[in-house]
Amino acid sequence: MMISNQSTETVTEQQVVKHNDDLELYLSQIGKIFDIPRIINEPREKQQIIDYYVRGKFGFLLVFSAEGFYHYGMSYDGKHKKDNFNEQARIVERYIREIDAKNVLELAYGMGSNLAFLARRNPRVMFDGIDLALKPLKRFTKISNINFKSGDYHDLSALEDDTYDVAFVVEALCYSTNKLQVLREVKKKLKKDGFFIVIDGYRRDCAAPLSPSESLMLKLIELAWVLDKFECVKDVEGYMREEYSIVEANDFSQNVLPSGNEIARKVRYYFAHPTFARVANKLISFDVAKGLIAACLAPISIRRDFASYYVHVLKNNK
Repeated sequence: MMISNQSTETVTEQQVVKHNDDLELYLSQIGKIFDIPRIINEPREKQQIIDYYVRGKFGFLLVFSAEGFYHYGMSYDGKHKKDNFNEQARIVERYIREIDAKNVLELAYGMGSNLAFLARRNPRVMFDGIDLALKPLKRFTKISNINFKSGDYHDLSALEDDTYDVAFVVEALCYSTNKLQVLREVKKKLKKDGFFIVIDGYRRDCAAPLSPSESLMLKLIELAWVLDKFECVKDVEGYMREEYSIVEANDFSQNVLPSGNEIARKVRYYFAHPTFARVANKLISFDVAKGLIAACLAPISIRRDFASYYVHVLKNNK
């Protein structure tokens, strides 16, 4: 989609900074670097999700956090700091300590950073993590109160029922095309009155009209992150209420923007220099390269208020 008025191939980094909320400019830059029809028509399969995270491991360490976090940081003062990446785990920790939890489960643990943070601070709690890729950082595998397991969160039959006091998932339930099934699987594993904490991104209002550029932006974010689609927060809350009571539903969209803006800043050089980017794309996995699209566009989707970021705390009342 070539809709910028720039006449030269390269838009300077200064121009990108000046127009860092200019969606048209970014879409133009993306179109000079990527074959957008190829991205849109590419089939999405489970293996692509695994490849995106496994092949992109170095990139995540470089762009997101050297501690191995796959998610955005959460800020309360509008500033991006390294420690912001721990906030999701701190939210989980409050419930662990509130109910004196003994067994905790994380779905889609990624490199294991959340579990490592929690396990070191709560040595008397046993932590299990399940993930498709089974690729924790080596240093985390030495922590004695963590068990890393391989598996799909749509089928938790390998885990014992009525075992966990707290379960949580950070920015990964969005990958499920059957979220109700995941919610039901987790419910089986939770003790009565146990908590399931879901931290994720959503469409804010699926009925809200989008411009053609915004529709393209949303589609590119979904495909760059290998998502089937971003579901509306109200729809997902409907699934949640079928199996749990929602005891907390907090909108943290503005809190993740400082982190999102910082990550977008790190990839700005790539988008400001299309010739360099096309050469770089020949050296790295296509799945990894297209992930930079989402890094660039996601903060704009929040600022334009059609994407949101929520913390839901669900209680198992079975």
